Amino acid sequence: MSDDGSPRAEASGGRAARRRAATSRHRSARRRSRRVGRRHGPARTSRGRSGIKVIGISLAGLLVILTATGAFAYEQLFGKIHAISLGGLTDQPAASKADAEGHTPLNILVLGSQTRDGQQGVNLGNASKQGTNISDTAMLVHLSAERKWADVVSIPRDLIVPRPQCHQRVGIGDQTTNTIIPASSGDMFDLAMNLGGPTCAVATVEQMTGIRIDHFVEIDFNAFQQLTDAVGGVQVCVPEPGINDPHYSGLVLSAGLHTVSGAQALEFVRDRHGIGDGSDLGRIQMQQMFVSSLFRKLSSNGTLANPITLYKVADAISSNLTVDSGLDSASAMVSLAQSMQSLNSRYIQFITAPYEADPQNVNRVIPGQGFNQVWTDLHNDQPLPGSKAAATYGAHATPAPHPSASPSGVPLSSITVTVYNGTTTTALASNATAVLDAQGVKATVGGNTPGSNPTTVIQYPAGDQAAAQALANDIPGSQTQTDNNVTTLTLILGDNTPANLTAPPPPTHTTTTKSSPTPAPSISAESRSGDENICSNLPTPVQYGGAP
Repeated sequence: MSDDGSPRAEASGGRAARRRAATSRHRSARRRSRRVGRRHGPARTSRGRSGIKVIGISLAGLLVILTATGAFAYEQLFGKIHAISLGGLTDQPAASKADAEGHTPLNILVLGSQTRDGQQGVNLGNASKQGTNISDTAMLVHLSAERKWADVVSIPRDLIVPRPQCHQRVGIGDQTTNTIIPASSGDMFDLAMNLGGPTCAVATVEQMTGIRIDHFVEIDFNAFQQLTDAVGGVQVCVPEPGINDPHYSGLVLSAGLHTVSGAQALEFVRDRHGIGDGSDLGRIQMQQMFVSSLFRKLSSNGTLANPITLYKVADAISSNLTVDSGLDSASAMVSLAQSMQSLNSRYIQFITAPYEADPQNVNRVIPGQGFNQVWTDLHNDQPLPGSKAAATYGAHATPAPHPSASPSGVPLSSITVTVYNGTTTTALASNATAVLDAQGVKATVGGNTPGSNPTTVIQYPAGDQAAAQALANDIPGSQTQTDNNVTTLTLILGDNTPANLTAPPPPTHTTTTKSSPTPAPSISAESRSGDENICSNLPTPVQYGGAP
């Protein structure tokens, strides 16, 4: 109550007292807050919590969008691939058994479709070729259980073998797949695909070899051209005096190393009139060289280990690719490709299925000595006798030392390098590449660099110093230097390049000479290892007269 004792004065005094009490409580709360803050850090405000929540929701949303986009992209990609099931095949050999560690070998039949329907390019033949789909190129790829070695067996198109009963392929006249193609006791191998499609080719190979085919891949002309474009071309070697076949394949190439892609790459693997005796057998040797060079490029540039790059390559060829339904998924394709990245080209052996001339027809061949032994070895997951893989991984293998005595302990066979010519000497990079290839190095030609370098230099990215030193130990007078601008070892040849790198090993030009090491006598056909100099063991080019 105020001095004058009025109710108004009393109310005013009460409000003042309440304000003083509230102010005191507020100050106490602030002091407590500061003490807590000193102990536990700044207090989180509701605005801070809201900001964190918004960021979290945004990141989650972005992740969902990216995942959905990736899934859509892969769905689009594999929606373009043609898939055919092998589930309808009967009388198949037993599936491969897993080894003690649970690893299983894999057998893949690669078919080069010769259909002209819808294909782009020149020199693909006349109208009589329309409606056909023969497999002039066929390779049985056996991947060992632990993926440490592989054998690639080319099957000649003119090989006379039995063919089982098959369903007729779609596209022959007005017939459907319900029409039965009778079995044959002996016919050209490539007719199996022409009559019954890839499943008939698979059935024929299974009957011929006793090996269960796990997957097949059919590549047509368009897909092949797109593949070679997607990988930036493939290095090939043309022996003297060059190939001049303008009327058939259309291929005209001078002797030496070339990088081919697109239509020119297709001409290269299809050419037969410009090499050897004009038969399919010389062409097979050139195809094996091409595939070995392609594999070395894919393994050396990291394509096989990079899902994004694999996707880009697959996307380029998917609409012209046919596979079995077991490969018709992103995970299956990527898993298969990445399982092969552990393969060293040194332990890939290419051979042609052993054959001999058919006494009934000079234009045909029949199984020769060692034909059945090849399939027995593969069925048992044993590398072919005489191959480098047999010496290291065979049943009675004596592991061979790596071709490097470098103190770094890094074998030359594990080194990948791009070679540049830093001098005015012509063809030095290609010659050095061939020599390094023969030593087991995965070497590719990079080209020429301006000017003249007095010293040979090996540039390397961070972390590759040991590999650079191992290569330097093999090239006297070379120096190593780190360079963040390179992604793999880069060899720049200088004026002090040793004499052993200035000229490649002399190529052999014969259709009968076998590669080194020579396979056992039971393997009588042409053979080459994956790390062999691509200029060796090739057929002699010829000038073939006439017109298609």
